[in-house]
Amino acid sequence: MEAKHVMRRAAHWSLPVALTGMSLGWTVYAVGEILSRQAPAALAMTVAGIYDAVWLYALAMETAHRRQGSKGILPAVLGWVFLVTSVGVLFTHGLMYATPVVAVIGAVVPAAAKATLIMAVERDSTRISAGAQQQIDAVRSATRDQVAIGRAVTRAKADRHTTAAALEREERTARGKAHKVRHQADKKLTKLTAKNPAVEVPQEVPALFSDDDLAQVLGQWTQEGVSPGVSPVSPQVGAVSPAGELTASQGAGHTPLDWAALTAVAAVAGVETPRPGEALTEEQLTVVLRWLRHSDNPPLSYRKALAAYRAAGFSAKEERVRKAYAALIDAEDAQP
Repeated sequence: MEAKHVMRRAAHWSLPVALTGMSLGWTVYAVGEILSRQAPAALAMTVAGIYDAVWLYALAMETAHRRQGSKGILPAVLGWVFLVTSVGVLFTHGLMYATPVVAVIGAVVPAAAKATLIMAVERDSTRISAGAQQQIDAVRSATRDQVAIGRAVTRAKADRHTTAAALEREERTARGKAHKVRHQADKKLTKLTAKNPAVEVPQEVPALFSDDDLAQVLGQWTQEGVSPGVSPVSPQVGAVSPAGELTASQGAGHTPLDWAALTAVAAVAGVETPRPGEALTEEQLTVVLRWLRHSDNPPLSYRKALAAYRAAGFSAKEERVRKAYAALIDAEDAQP
């Protein structure tokens, strides 16, 4: 463990030490060669050595103060003065004895050494223990986990709201289209009916009228004396005398129609008793529909009432029957 720690520290300080040594050696050579033009070579190299020795000592003292967290003003000032001087000397030496490129490179080396030395000292002075670093890593990891989970939950909620809004929009769009189609169909039907009125409308086969219901109605009409050679649904057929009871074609289980009750309902309404095959007034039509609607329990729907209306031998345009039935329902709903 100790050897590993030593290797890490050596790797940490290797670049600043290498650059500092290179800068000191290059500076001794440059200062000595420049001074040798004005003084003996031995004296010039001695002065250059003293210069680098003072600079190295200033760097060492500045490093020590930085590691201790104290302020060494004099070492710091000397370090920066010698750095500027070294940069100038190396740049001048390069211009005198080499090329401008060499001059720039020589001037950059001391500055690079100073920068890496400061970074190494700052990192070494702020290093924390392994246990503290583990705690810091654990806190950061837990925080990142919480942030990631929070983002995932928020995005899931946003997706849910977006999907719900999209589904609601589709549902409302579908309802709007259906309403539009119904409105257009009703408008077209009203327009065609007003443009092409029919004086006599043949008896219509009600919607959802099964073959069994039709056979039953035809059989009943035939038994009442209608000639088999004449179509029971032909508009030429005259009135058919009502029987005592006639079962409406709503399927099994429907209560037989009480024709005496129709007479009573007509008397209460103050109108003449409606007869199958005759043209009915609006009041008589309402009486017939009220009688048919309440002929069973629960009361018949419009479709079932219309089928029973046709089965009983009454005839009228379906639009007229529909409007009369709607008015009847509105009147019943308005009653307290």
